[in-house]
Amino acid sequence: MRRIKLNVMAAIAAGTLAVSATAFTVSVHAETPLDTSALARTPGATETFASPATTLYTSPDTVAATATSVARILAAEGWQAYSDPFGSKAENPNMEMMSLKKGKQGLSVFVTVAPAQNNATSVSYAAIPISDDLPFLGDATEIKYAPDRPYLSLTTQAPLNAALDTYRTEMTTRGWAAWSRKENREGAPGEDTSEPNDAGKFAFFVRNGSRPLILMIREREGGHRDVTIETVPEKLLTLAGDDELDAGTTAAQKAAAAEAAREANDAFDALAGQIMQDVKRATEEALAGIGEPSVQPRVSVTPAVTDELERLADSDVPVPLPQTAREIDFNGARGDLSFETTSSVRAVAQFYKAAMKEDAWTAQRSPIDKETMVVLRFTKGDHDVALTIMKFGDNARVSANGSALVLDAAASAEPRATAETTAPAKAVELHAEEQSGLPVPAPNSLNGTEKTPFRVSVHASVNAPLDAVLTFYRSELSARGWKELEGVSANAQHTTIAFSTPDGPATLTLERKSDETFSTLVLRRESAAREAGLLPKKGHATLMFGNVLEKNAELTVGKKKVQIPAGKGTKKTDGPTLDVAPGKHTYTLRMKGLPPVSEEIDVTEGDIWGLMVGPGGVLALPMY
Repeated sequence: MRRIKLNVMAAIAAGTLAVSATAFTVSVHAETPLDTSALARTPGATETFASPATTLYTSPDTVAATATSVARILAAEGWQAYSDPFGSKAENPNMEMMSLKKGKQGLSVFVTVAPAQNNATSVSYAAIPISDDLPFLGDATEIKYAPDRPYLSLTTQAPLNAALDTYRTEMTTRGWAAWSRKENREGAPGEDTSEPNDAGKFAFFVRNGSRPLILMIREREGGHRDVTIETVPEKLLTLAGDDELDAGTTAAQKAAAAEAAREANDAFDALAGQIMQDVKRATEEALAGIGEPSVQPRVSVTPAVTDELERLADSDVPVPLPQTAREIDFNGARGDLSFETTSSVRAVAQFYKAAMKEDAWTAQRSPIDKETMVVLRFTKGDHDVALTIMKFGDNARVSANGSALVLDAAASAEPRATAETTAPAKAVELHAEEQSGLPVPAPNSLNGTEKTPFRVSVHASVNAPLDAVLTFYRSELSARGWKELEGVSANAQHTTIAFSTPDGPATLTLERKSDETFSTLVLRRESAAREAGLLPKKGHATLMFGNVLEKNAELTVGKKKVQIPAGKGTKKTDGPTLDVAPGKHTYTLRMKGLPPVSEEIDVTEGDIWGLMVGPGGVLALPMY
C-alpha cells in the first residue's frame, strides 16, 4: 500500500531538477546502505529528525531557492537527478520533489511549505530502494529512470561507441551478459554484439531470472545521443536473417531477406517509444484531476462489464489469470508478473475483484480506479499482491508484484536459466568491529546502523558460514555480559536467539542467502525507555505520536482518536502516546482539506513505535 501511494504522489508532485556533469564514464560506488543523516544540508538548516532511513530539517529560504540549493549541494556529492518515466508532473510553487541516484543508492527529496516553526521551508531526505539498478552516464541529462522496473532513458554527449563500450562494461558488472542474435548465444566478456540501424546502434543483454533488455543509442542533432534501456520479449533474441538461406537462393531473395531483417531492427528500435507513449497517455488520463480542487462533487458511474472472464486453466502462477491473458511473463524469484489481454481494463479489474475474493483474499482501498487505469491491492495473512491494469490501445496490460508471487528459485527458474549451486562459504577468520557500541563481524561486504533513543540495531553481510557467524556472536556477546535465553530457533538457513543484557533485551537474527550470511543484532535500551516514562506495560505496546507539520493532525487508531498538535514529538518525546494490545492496528490520518489516509501497523508485546505525521503522510518507525 505504501509503495503504491508513494508512486502516485511522485506522479502528482514530481519536480526533478536536471543536473549536468562533464565526465562520460560511470562512477562506481560501494554497496553500503544509505545514511540520509550524513547527507549535506542547505545553509541555515535546522534539524528536525535524523536517522539513516529518513532525515527532516527546515530551511529559512523559499521552496524554490531551497530546492535549487539542495540540487546543487547533492550534485556536488555525486548525486544525479532523474524523473519518473511513468508519471506526470504537476507544477506547484509550494512543493518540489526530487529523485536522485548515486551508484546503486536511491534518494527522494521533498521540499514543501509545511513547517512546524516560523513558516520555514521543510526538507525531507528518504532512502529509495533500487531493485533494478541501471547505470547513468556521468554527463547524462534528461534522465528518466524507474528504480523498481528495468527502464532508463537519458541524453549524452559521449561518442556512440564510447557510450556503448561503457554500458557493455557496466551491465557486465551488474550480472548481465551481452547477447548475439546472429549466433543465438551469450557474448564473451568485452565482445561487441551490437547491431547498427539507420539511427545508431542497439544491443541485447540477458541475465538468468530476468527478462531480456535492449540498449538503444540513437544519434540526434547537436552532437547528442539518446540512450534507452528497457525490457523486451524473449522471442526478440532470435534473428532470422539471410545467413539461413542456402547457396541456391537468388539475389532477389537475399535482398528481400535483408530488407525484412532491417524492418525487424527498425521495429525493435521503435519499441521503446511506443510503450512510453502508451504509458504516458494512460497515466495522464488516470491521474487527471487528482490534486485539483473540484467545483462540484463528482459522481462516479461504473459502466456495465460486458465480457465476464473465466480463469485460465493449468496456470503455474500463484494468482488467478483471466482466460484472455497472453504474453505471460512470470518471475517467481523476483515476485513479479506481467501479461497482456484483449479484455478491457474494467473487465480485468472486475475479474480480479471476484476471483481474489473467491480465493479468500481481502481487497484494499484502490488509489486509482478509472477507465484507463486501475490499481488493486489484496492481502491474505502475511502475503500481499498489487496489480496495475492499464489501457493500451483496445487492449490492456497488467503488471503485478508482491510476496504472494514469490516462489522458491527452483520452481521459478526460466527455461533458459540453468540450475545454480550455492558456492561453499569461504573459510575466513572473523574479528569484531564496533558500530554504535555493538559488535559487527568483519570482514563484511556491507554494514549499517539504525538508532533511536530507545533502540539500536546493527546489520552486516558476511561471506562466511552461518555457524561461523553464530560462533563469533556467542563469543563476543558473552564477553560483554550478555546471557543467552532458552528457546533458540535455528536451522541451516535461519537462526534467532534472544539475550538478556545489562541495558535491556536483545535479539540476534542470522539468515543464509546465496553465499552470504546476513546478521541483525537489535538491542532495546530498557532503562532509557523507563526513564522517559514510555516503557510499555505488561501485555501492551506503546505508540508515540509526532507532527512535523504547521497545522494540527488527527490520527484514529481503532476507535481511539489522537490529536497531535503541530510540532509536537519532533525533537523530544513530548507528543501524545497510546497503549495498544499486540496485533495489527489500522490508523487513519485526518487533516483539514485533505482526504483521510489509512495504513496498518503490526506490533508485538513490549514494542514502542513512533508514528510521525509529515508532508508525505505518516512515517512508522520502530523506536524500541
